[in-house]
Amino acid sequence: MNPNTVISIIVPLDNDASLIKDVVQEIDQVMGKAFRFFEIVLVDDGSVDNTSEVVTQLLKSIQRVRYQRLSRSFGRDICLSAGIESAIGDYVVTLNPRIDPIGILPEIIQQCKECGGIVHGIAENPLSRSWVRDIIGSTFRKYCRKHLGVEIKRGVSDLRVMSRQAANALLQIREQSRHLRVLTLMLGYNHGFFPYMISSREGSLRKDAFRNELSTAIDLLTANTRHPLRVITCIGMLGAGLNLLYAFYVVAMFLTNPRVVSGWTTSSLQLSGMFFLVCSILTVMSEYLGTVLREVRGRPLYFIAEEATSSVLLEDTVRSSLVKESV
Repeated sequence: MNPNTVISIIVPLDNDASLIKDVVQEIDQVMGKAFRFFEIVLVDDGSVDNTSEVVTQLLKSIQRVRYQRLSRSFGRDICLSAGIESAIGDYVVTLNPRIDPIGILPEIIQQCKECGGIVHGIAENPLSRSWVRDIIGSTFRKYCRKHLGVEIKRGVSDLRVMSRQAANALLQIREQSRHLRVLTLMLGYNHGFFPYMISSREGSLRKDAFRNELSTAIDLLTANTRHPLRVITCIGMLGAGLNLLYAFYVVAMFLTNPRVVSGWTTSSLQLSGMFFLVCSILTVMSEYLGTVLREVRGRPLYFIAEEATSSVLLEDTVRSSLVKESV
């Protein structure tokens, strides 16, 4: 790898004051041995503990660290997106500080350099779940493969490395519902997969509640595919067609059966006509709603409340190294 290559490490924080010091120190040691230039971007997703105070002390002792604190909690994917947008590296790394090992970073970065696109971390020992959630997850992944055109592998994590070109492409997507595990697969670049073993740090393991995962799945589908709306369109068309056929049946019975109960024809035609109208309206509305969903993307993804950097900036380090080389 080019010795002047710059690596950006994005570390999202969510009430992680107890572990961030050890994580940053380990990243600094591992990256310092493997690369000449790198930066550590800490993005605080509106933590309410003393994360800010801990980071402030780290900025005084560790070089090449930048800190961003969002104005409130926007979610992990938005938090990571904020860090990616501010990253200056030729390769951008994202990770989960609670479970992802640091020592494998040089290896996964090298793999990304070789593939030239995006390398996704695949946990070979994902967090245990009930068999019901495993079945639901498997069904959901099959649905995404069929209707989103992406294959979400079991165990895919927030550990990934993106080339600068892939990171710039990702930043062009301004959807409010951001799910990087899917969006990065939809970019169309070369993809590599890096198997590894997660290792939860003491006291940091947090399992997502099923309702949160269900909400995420619904947001992902509604933001990235119109298929659910298209299903409603088909149901509406089917309902409209059946009611139209029923109207023909009512008229035929009135013309061919002289013993039709008085008022039956009128009431049946009214009901079939109204249901035909309702189904037709739902069909048209679902299509227009799908178009609006695709087009309406306007609000900022996040707001930054605070920014800070180490006392020795990356640019200062680069300048110092260049001066030493020329002497």
